[in-house]
Amino acid sequence: MLSQSEPVPKYIPTEKVKAVDTTGAGDSFVGALAFYLAYYPSLSMEEMLRRSNFIAAVSVQAAGTQSSYPHRKDLPLHLF
Repeated sequence: MLSQSEPVPKYIPTEKVKAVDTTGAGDSFVGALAFYLAYYPSLSMEEMLRRSNFIAAVSVQAAGTQSSYPHRKDLPLHLF
């Protein structure tokens, strides 16, 4: 993570998972980040990135692109 106010790169860790198919992981991440920017603007950017990483990590654990994206009901409540 970089920003104008924090120009030193900051690593945002995520959980290790067994990846089945990484196709669409970036799309899953960006979609989750857009969701948090739109619906949870009071979260810090670091927290938005952490949550987006988690959702992308979930998406790589199933085959397919769009079909691997988790539904809100299948995600932990602490993400919302």
